[in-house]
Amino acid sequence: MAKKLSFARPPVRSVVLSVFLQPLAKLRTLDLAPLRVEWRHQYPELQELTPLPSWGPQEPDSVQFVQSGLSWPMPLCVFATESGDRRIRFQHDRFILAWIFEPESDGYPGFDTLKSELSEKLERFSKLSHEAVGEIPEVKRISVEYSNNLLGIAAHEAMAGVLTGWNRESSFPFGKPDYSGFRVHYCDYEDHPNIGVLVGVDSAVGESAEEEIPDSSNLTLSAEADVESGSDFWGALEEAHDVVTSVFGKVTSERMRREWGEK
Repeated sequence: MAKKLSFARPPVRSVVLSVFLQPLAKLRTLDLAPLRVEWRHQYPELQELTPLPSWGPQEPDSVQFVQSGLSWPMPLCVFATESGDRRIRFQHDRFILAWIFEPESDGYPGFDTLKSELSEKLERFSKLSHEAVGEIPEVKRISVEYSNNLLGIAAHEAMAGVLTGWNRESSFPFGKPDYSGFRVHYCDYEDHPNIGVLVGVDSAVGESAEEEIPDSSNLTLSAEADVESGSDFWGALEEAHDVVTSVFGKVTSERMRREWGEK
């Protein structure tokens, strides 16, 4: 079994744990109203947004309209902490827990802590959904996504580093690019044929267009897997996390991991 990486100062800037469900067509926002009362102290901020498109197969170039007289689709409900460092999002076909780095926070709490909260909140969501529509939410897919900030490393340098195992420096025939980025996707990752992996590098940007973050880049790693009916989706989530951790060790350098305080 590969060693699990752990850092004293991880470069993590956001983590998104997603559970995708067999759509609950009859579920409505009011069915989940008790969550507003129960979670209000921990997650006081609430938004209702336009629902996200279905995560399942889509018809090419399809356009959907809500016709007069038909049921209004359930919105995407977003619960957030006052500081904004944690968010829960859900609608009729998914449940998502996200942690976002905030300067005033205590830092990344760790995967086990986030997974424990996801389990607790998803269990309550599932119970209310079952009581309302008579269906137990069935998990069909899971996803784990990490976004890391590489301080002092421009995106074109990070791209060259990832592609060459950090054995070469990048070079351009003209000036430094304003933006650099790439995506590398594997439908089946090495000895995990059931897990898809995405590796992405992008130039780092601030919260506003005027805010520049010089010589920094974002390293995004995600893993997702379909879940068979009745199988252990929590085990699949943990396996996806282990894959992301393994990929992180392969696309970063020993020097970088040493600076982050690898344990």
